Amino acid sequence: MTLQTVLQTILSNIHLAGVLVLATTGIMLVFRTSFTTNFAQGMMAIVGVFTAATLITRFEVNKWVAVVIGIGISFLLGLFIDTMIIRKAKNVNVVGKQMITMGLVIIISALIPIIYGTIPLEFGRFIEGNLDFTLGSMDLYITNNGLLTIGVAGLIVTTIFISLYFTKWGLGVRATASNEMVASMMGINTRVITAMSWSIAGGCGAVAAILLASQSGTVDSTMMTSVQVNGFLASVLGGFGSFYGPIIGALIIPLSKALIAIYNSLWSGVILYSLVLLIVLIKPIGLFGKKINKKV
Repeated sequence: MTLQTVLQTILSNIHLAGVLVLATTGIMLVFRTSFTTNFAQGMMAIVGVFTAATLITRFEVNKWVAVVIGIGISFLLGLFIDTMIIRKAKNVNVVGKQMITMGLVIIISALIPIIYGTIPLEFGRFIEGNLDFTLGSMDLYITNNGLLTIGVAGLIVTTIFISLYFTKWGLGVRATASNEMVASMMGINTRVITAMSWSIAGGCGAVAAILLASQSGTVDSTMMTSVQVNGFLASVLGGFGSFYGPIIGALIIPLSKALIAIYNSLWSGVILYSLVLLIVLIKPIGLFGKKINKKV
């Protein structure tokens, strides 16, 4: 395996890292504020991309307007799920909340073909063509759309992390993540914090799904399944107890899988997941997870 092969493989799959980073950011925010793993993250995203694709293909709405509407729908869906469903189950244990999100997956999956139809929709690229360049003696390229994907993902995630550490909302998120009851006693409106986390998770998921659809060219109800699975895997690898750990995990997962596929494409997934399992066995809290000591 030459250096050129490694670099080109990374460039060819960099858009997958961008998509996964956005999806994982949503999973991380919900987990840290609602203390549950959101199995409906992928389906929340699907609603947004289906809305955008439907407006473009069937109603001939301007593509950028349709994208904004699609993201807004997923944003509002996240808000609805928290305020009308999760909040009503505040006293339900963690497993119960997980079961609720799994139920949402079934409900949304059933509603999508009713609302949007059963035929996969087309979704064109935002920018056509490739960016060709030379690094030393190596000729490399990256699709312009892939470059847009990683740029948008980087901008959104950077904005969220700056907000987490330098804004009042971010202080509220970190306080809620540390101890919701204490945060509430200190005057932080934890309801607003969790509602915004779910909303942002929905919006990030929609952006991820739209960017993925723009690269693949089609929209279908299962397109976010692997992203959802890898998002949880990235969170476990990086550590659910950290804000930045899952994001680093989301960068490692798709690029590592692509590099392993150079040697063995058939078993690349099995090899990667086995390596992650080994890492988690050695360090159960993840690579960047923090052990929480609770006083009794």
